[in-house]
Amino acid sequence: MTRTADAEPFTVNDVRDALDFNAGTASLALLTLRDILLGCTSLTPERALATARILLAAHTRELAALARQHIDDYRDEHGVTRRTRGLLTGMQAIRRRLDQHAADLDEQVTR
Repeated sequence: MTRTADAEPFTVNDVRDALDFNAGTASLALLTLRDILLGCTSLTPERALATARILLAAHTRELAALARQHIDDYRDEHGVTRRTRGLLTGMQAIRRRLDQHAADLDEQVTR
């Protein structure tokens, strides 16, 4: 995804394409950020902000997936009892908040 000096700056769709390209990797947002930074000669402030929001949304989704996995693992190990129900409910609330934050970041991106 390398760009030449006379190439147009990355667009929002280019960033999303880079995310698709790196899909399934362990650190989706990190690898996509690397690709964008390596391939970009210049970004306008608006495009840089859109890029940051898209990548932070992807990273937030990764965190939500980790939280979801932790909740499932904890439930499998300890079950759902009076003692664990509140903890599991709190963990689910955090996971939902992460998902909502990612959606909010996506909504702020202008094309």
